[in-house]
Amino acid sequence: MRHNSADLDSTFAALADPTRRAILARLALGEASVTELAKPFRISQPAISRHLKVLESAGLISRGREAQWRPARIEAAPLKEVAEWIGKYRQFWESELDSRSNSPQNQTTAFPSETELLITRIIGAPRSLVYDAWTRPEHLQHWQGAPQGMTTSDRAADLRNGGEYRVTMHAPDGTRHRLRGVYHEVVPGRKLVFTHFWVDEKGKPDKETLVTLTFDDEGEGTLLTLRQTGFESVGSRDGHSHGWNSAIDRFTEYVDTLDGSAA
Repeated sequence: MRHNSADLDSTFAALADPTRRAILARLALGEASVTELAKPFRISQPAISRHLKVLESAGLISRGREAQWRPARIEAAPLKEVAEWIGKYRQFWESELDSRSNSPQNQTTAFPSETELLITRIIGAPRSLVYDAWTRPEHLQHWQGAPQGMTTSDRAADLRNGGEYRVTMHAPDGTRHRLRGVYHEVVPGRKLVFTHFWVDEKGKPDKETLVTLTFDDEGEGTLLTLRQTGFESVGSRDGHSHGWNSAIDRFTEYVDTLDGSAA
């Protein structure tokens, strides 16, 4: 069994990229080809192949030899080693978190069906501040652009019923991910309902899904609930789960830097 620092360095370096982590999440459900992986993750097959080479070099996946298909499959040993290394610090984080709060777990991700994603997060700030941080342009520039490592441009939103929004996300490898949608319902401070679809480099839209965001008082904080429906595959659903959770992590970190006067 591997236990030297060089092996852990290789594993952590491979896991540092959000796309590669999303690929592993997909492969945890079963082996897949480059073509199957490229579709839900909205990047080219050559880009997927480069990510797979990094994961294979780290021992996190293996590749089949079935003619030209060459399916990728996840390998458990390196992940077990990472878990064992992190497990050494379990007592520290459990003690630290218990000392901060005795409240229930403040975040959940669930999959009510193969075509539906449900995320809840309790954010330690008033509802009005959380809503403003999610919707106002002066706040968006500070957190929008997840998964971690991405930047954004061409950002615009007409926050009203029937209004359109758009944003272009730029990945570290140079690929662009253009997001578009239309607001179906806007209840200031309370609720947003909007369509959500990606547009490829040729301007062709992908499968449209529907997102419902609600903001509810939760003690002195806010319960943020995100429900997305209409996925065409489990891989797409799980890829969006990773993306949204990364975005909400970044959003929460930003809100923590604000105070009530920023609303």
